[in-house]
Amino acid sequence: MISVYKKELRLYFSTFTGYLFVAFMLLCGGIFTSFVNLVYYSPNFEYAVRNMSFVLLICIPLLTMRIFADEKKQRTEQLLYMLPVSLSEVTAGKFLALATVTAIPVIVMAVYPIVFTHYGIVNLKTSFSTLFAFFLLECTLCSIGMFASSLTDNQLIAAIISFGIILLCYMIPSVSQNLSTSASFAFKAFSFIVFLAAVIVFAVTKQMPVPVIIFAVLEIPLAAVYFKNPSLLTGALTTFANCFALFDKINTFADGIFDITAVIYYISVTLIFLCFTVQSESKRRWR
Repeated sequence: MISVYKKELRLYFSTFTGYLFVAFMLLCGGIFTSFVNLVYYSPNFEYAVRNMSFVLLICIPLLTMRIFADEKKQRTEQLLYMLPVSLSEVTAGKFLALATVTAIPVIVMAVYPIVFTHYGIVNLKTSFSTLFAFFLLECTLCSIGMFASSLTDNQLIAAIISFGIILLCYMIPSVSQNLSTSASFAFKAFSFIVFLAAVIVFAVTKQMPVPVIIFAVLEIPLAAVYFKNPSLLTGALTTFANCFALFDKINTFADGIFDITAVIYYISVTLIFLCFTVQSESKRRWR
């Protein structure tokens, strides 16, 4: 795993991808900090960090699009499969390299609130906890980008898939407010989600029985609930949608509350997508 980590980290900075990411993130961090803290004379550095989360919509797909897709295109993934390490270790090494690259601008920006303390009162605990949440958000989005990259050998397609998933997560809080709370709408929406989940499982496993079983196991109880007690589905879609509001979790930290449930949430989602990535690569390995 360490050898994969070193190789990936060296690759990021030998191709200038890492330098461009760090430079762009620090540029955006400087712009947001200038507007929030200097132009408007606000001592709340955490607001600048929270507003920066929008930048990740573009940066993360571009940073992660090559991590597996390029290996497939160059036919070098066979070398990874021949290494005396498991696919889990390969995935972990690549992810740690991504986490290291994304951590660099966060560490540099951690100096900003310390500098601001010389000119006024700054809540360092809130600033640092928001930066920590921002880093966790980066890691979660990187795991999503890795999964998208494992699905194809085309970097552009990988970036588009990653961008689509991340954009959906970004827009969910706004979209969920306009969703119907009726039970019938929730049933139709959940049925579509179950079907979509089955399609994704089929795309990863390439085996028909597995997605069919998943669809039946999820759809039958859903239909039973709808026809027997539809009131249980009233407003359930909005609650379900908010569970995927990745960007919304950082607001709690910016409000001065260290939300341990949000930390567990970010870690859990990251591990889930890393597992998806391992399964995706494992299926390709044996084909």
